[in-house]
Amino acid sequence: MMRIIYYKSPTGNFGDDLNEILWRQLLPSSAFENDDIILLGIGSILREEFLSEQITQGKRVFIFGSGAGTGPLPKQWPNPDWTVLAVRGPLTARLIGKPGSDITDSAALLALTPDLIPNREERRDIIFMPHYNSVEFSCWPQACRLAGITFLDTHRPPHEILDALSRARLVVTEAMHGAIVSDTLRIPWIPVSCSPSIVPFKWVDWTRSMEMDYRPIMLPPSSGWEAIKHFKIRILEQRETHRGLNDATDDELIEDFHLRHGLDVIKTESNIRRMPSRLRSIIRQSVMPLDKIATIRSAEALARAVASPAHLSNDSVFANRVSHLQERLEVLRNALSR
Repeated sequence: MMRIIYYKSPTGNFGDDLNEILWRQLLPSSAFENDDIILLGIGSILREEFLSEQITQGKRVFIFGSGAGTGPLPKQWPNPDWTVLAVRGPLTARLIGKPGSDITDSAALLALTPDLIPNREERRDIIFMPHYNSVEFSCWPQACRLAGITFLDTHRPPHEILDALSRARLVVTEAMHGAIVSDTLRIPWIPVSCSPSIVPFKWVDWTRSMEMDYRPIMLPPSSGWEAIKHFKIRILEQRETHRGLNDATDDELIEDFHLRHGLDVIKTESNIRRMPSRLRSIIRQSVMPLDKIATIRSAEALARAVASPAHLSNDSVFANRVSHLQERLEVLRNALSR
């Protein structure tokens, strides 16, 4: 059976989990019977852990709209036997030495799958989508209620999230695929950042593919636990945050990638999760008195974010990118039929 490689969060993550439903809509069922095929689609997965020699040996590897930026490139890179049909953006293309392979994130292919998107005549909701690592022990649902905004948890199954987005007139999002899918559905969106762990490389990679800028609005922590977590990332781990890179040049972002040498958000967040549950519970209880103040502050910040200018890629740019992805899709279909 064809293997679709993507990061599988144990609690679910919308952008990554789209792979399970999107490719089955786009590719013939016979393609999934090929047990010598590996397909990399949505996600920052051009990394050693996903493309090791052990995983790819004896397989035909196709890369379609994937990105780099959150970990070391595969040790086998460049591999002339792998077919790079498209990558997420110009930063990834430059990093992997494949100029001209950048089109955009393959989640834009949702534009070709109307069966996955409920058709709504009215779109009234304002939605907030945090990054999936910003949900645990947060008070974002409560902050959203105070601000009159719909909270959308990226841990939910893709069909539920697509259903919720189909009701939206505006999406405030820390989750990159909240922005990508909103843009694909032609819903205006506003980028925000709740955590110092958010990696600008992948955001800038995608936004530049769509001829847009990435300048997220910074939101304060919504709970005492979030404040402690952010303190740990900034101070206790004694590492520079990514926030100063939002206005960086391509050269600076590429240089930062090499300097970080594969440091990624998943590892940083999982270090916190590996904290003994009893200790984590004690810390959580001790900082709960801060939650009310933090929630009010974050609700006020959300309300201000909603009032800021929204983003939406130019219609002609969007149509051009989808057209190029569609051309690459035909190449993939033909290759899988052989």
